Amino acid sequence: MRLKKWACVVLALLAITHGASQRAIAQVGQSDSVRVLTIGNSFAQNACRYLKEIAADGGVNLEIGTANLGGCTLERHAKLAKQFGEDASQRPYTRNTDEGTFKLSLQEYLAADNWDVVTIQQHSALSYQPESYHPYIDELVELVRRHAPRAEILIHQTWAYRPDSPYLREHDLTQEEMYQRLAHAYADVAEQFNARIIPVGTAFQRVRKTEGRKVVVPDPNYDFDNPVFPQLPDQTHSLVAGWSWDKRESKPVLKLDFKHANTAGCYLAGLVWYETITGRDARKIQYAPNGINPEDAAFYRETAHKVVVKQRAKR
Repeated sequence: MRLKKWACVVLALLAITHGASQRAIAQVGQSDSVRVLTIGNSFAQNACRYLKEIAADGGVNLEIGTANLGGCTLERHAKLAKQFGEDASQRPYTRNTDEGTFKLSLQEYLAADNWDVVTIQQHSALSYQPESYHPYIDELVELVRRHAPRAEILIHQTWAYRPDSPYLREHDLTQEEMYQRLAHAYADVAEQFNARIIPVGTAFQRVRKTEGRKVVVPDPNYDFDNPVFPQLPDQTHSLVAGWSWDKRESKPVLKLDFKHANTAGCYLAGLVWYETITGRDARKIQYAPNGINPEDAAFYRETAHKVVVKQRAKR
């Protein structure tokens, strides 16, 4: 009888959690206007690059606030918030509105609007290290709950680096290992705070594993020792910026960006954010940025939908 009673309690708690999740999706999904605040860095910028256009195509007016700082970790966000408590001049974030541009603390940014959603993420280089999240994410969640109590907190799951990343080599990691570890780390904090995940990293990995979509790096046919401007290695299907020519020097220099999303990656990430936040089917989106052909756009929309549906089923 005691086991039966506990089983009923567990099932009831699961039902409550699932119900809360569905209500959050329904509340936002039924609205034609959604306010989102990101607490992150350039990866959040990447994910939101086409998000407003995607949402508009789906009939949603999306307002995005960006408490983002380049290369910012959870620790730095939390420390900056503490510093504002000690020194009111510490306002590191920028908010652009019709009324002008304002410098804000995180506390002020959270209180500046009636946010529907607030997203939180870890710095990509630390994302696979669960010990790096605490106590900083705990402090940030507490700030969100205090200053934006009506907002739903979502965990932005970032993506693993390109296989030719020097970082992976230096840390004896494969792309798949980095992904698996960051996915577990994000899942742990999502469970801790009863928060939903925006599964961008999973969408990236699903694309990378799809037959015919693998990026062959390094390009065996490219002479990396003697590169000739403006020729580039073959980077077909890459979701990350990869190799490009930096023309800021007196002579163009070939450089590798193994982290940041390119046009395709930003589009895929935006689709995942759109369906996660609104609950509306990403497959119905018609918009695609320049440079994405119709076949690829349809593939990214289908991938985003499948990944979000699978993530939703876990709750």
